[in-house]
This record gives sequence, structure tokens and C-alpha cells, in this order.
Amino acid sequence: MSLSWPIDLGLTVASHGWVHLEPWRWEPETGTLSHAERIGGRAGMIAVRQRDLTKLVVSWSGFPRRTEAEILRRAGRWVSAEWSPEAAVAALAPSFPEEAALVARGGGRLLRCSTFYEDFIKTLLTVNTSWSGTCRMVSALVAEPGGGAFPLPEMLIEYGEERLRQIAKLGFRAPTAVAATRRMLEDGVLDSAGHGDPARLDHDYLLGLKGIGPYAAAHCRMLLHDFSRIPVDSVVVAHLRERHATTPAEFIAARAACGLYLGLGYRLMRLKEKFQVAQVELPPASQRPESAY
Repeated sequence: MSLSWPIDLGLTVASHGWVHLEPWRWEPETGTLSHAERIGGRAGMIAVRQRDLTKLVVSWSGFPRRTEAEILRRAGRWVSAEWSPEAAVAALAPSFPEEAALVARGGGRLLRCSTFYEDFIKTLLTVNTSWSGTCRMVSALVAEPGGGAFPLPEMLIEYGEERLRQIAKLGFRAPTAVAATRRMLEDGVLDSAGHGDPARLDHDYLLGLKGIGPYAAAHCRMLLHDFSRIPVDSVVVAHLRERHATTPAEFIAARAACGLYLGLGYRLMRLKEKFQVAQVELPPASQRPESAY
């Protein structure tokens, strides 16, 4: 896969906690990122590795050659291959110069799942829980009803609220998951494969889904390349207080010049603080007890 802009796969993988959630696999020794998939009723695996900053090698198993376009579409979504970083670099440079340079060298992309639906449900499963709780709930959905891959929208609806509560242990998130899935399908903003319509999945629409609050809506929008908001949860509040002696409101006001890319600037600042970005190596999931964001 040839890329129009530099993309650093390692930095993308390290961008937030998604890679530690099933059915992702990351092999730092080989630099290979893989994800179990279901396409056209078939189950298989898609994998990518980096040849250089402008080329990714995509491989797959379990799918026929005729599905190549869909396979490349999904792999491209993981790394936001279609997203141009030029406006972000210009907007971030005054307030986040190091972060802007990181975008220019191939960072700045948040790892995304193969479909908006998977991103949406995983975001819901980070609400009012520990990171270990999120991992457990996601693993349960992948095992059943997903059967090894992330469940399609109709699979989750058919599984039902009761089993989501009792078996997958989603608790109060179960009715939200079912109702929101059904509403998005009925409204036509989500298709049967889980692909969403970014133009119609705006912030107000997401807030209009029962059980979806400002944090979840902002996080989902970030994964649709709307970086205008910081998804503020308890982890963000604690981080800004402990590391920067400020509040979210003060931090946002002081960096208003970032405009539409404030959320990306904050995310990259966190990435720089957590990892040696020159040679990214993720710690094991057991050492990441915080939320995905």
C-alpha cells in the first residue's frame, strides 16, 4: 500500500490503548499489526507491516482475492491513510511545536479499528470502568457473539441485552449498546458491516444517542478525524492536574489557537510523555491500568 504522506506504524500503534483490545495483535519484533476480520460471511486475518514511511505491506489469510479492495480499505482505515496532516501541522506548530514535528514525521494518527462500529462500541466500553474492565468486556464480545472477530451490528442485537449483561458483563452499557446499534442502523448512518457515514455521525447526532455523553461523543469524533475537542474523562482530569497543574478548561483556553486540532495536540503530548517516540515499544497490557484514552 503506497501512502501519500509519511505514516509511522509504530507511533500509530502506540497512539492509545486500542491495540491491547481484542482482536488486535501487535508483534514489536517484526513490526506486524494484525486484526481478525469477518468479510462477506468469511472469517480471516489482515496484517500490515512497514516497508518505509510511505509504504505498508498488507497481507491476509482466509479471504479470496476478490475481497482485496475491502481488505485494503480496512487496513487503510487503521492508519488513517487518507488523512492529510498538513493543516494539523500548521495549526499545532505555535502551541505544540514538538507535537507538530511528530505529525510531520509520520505520527499524529490514532489507531482505528476496521469499522466505525467497532470504534464506537469499544469507546462505550471505556465509560465508567477500569481499563481491565474494558479489556474483559471487549474480549467477551469477540469470543461471543463475535466468534473470534468483533461482532457485526446485527450479531450484537441478536445476542441481546440480557446476554450482554449476564455473559459479557456489560452492565448498564448493555441497553445503550443495543439501542444505539439499532438506532444507527435504522437511521442509515451505519451499514450492516459496521461502516459509518462520518458526515452524518456528527457530535450532536452521537450525543443524541441515549447513554452517549460528551466524552464518548468526542472520542468517537476524534476517530473520525474531528480533533476539535478533547475527550475529557477522569484520566484526562487527573493527568492535567498532576502533570501540568491545570484543569481541562484552563488547558483548552490557553491553547485555543490550535482550533480544530486541539484534541490531537493533547493526544500527542500524552504520547510524548509516555513513550520514547524515537523507538516506540509498547509495554504489556498488564502495565497499562488506565483507560484507553
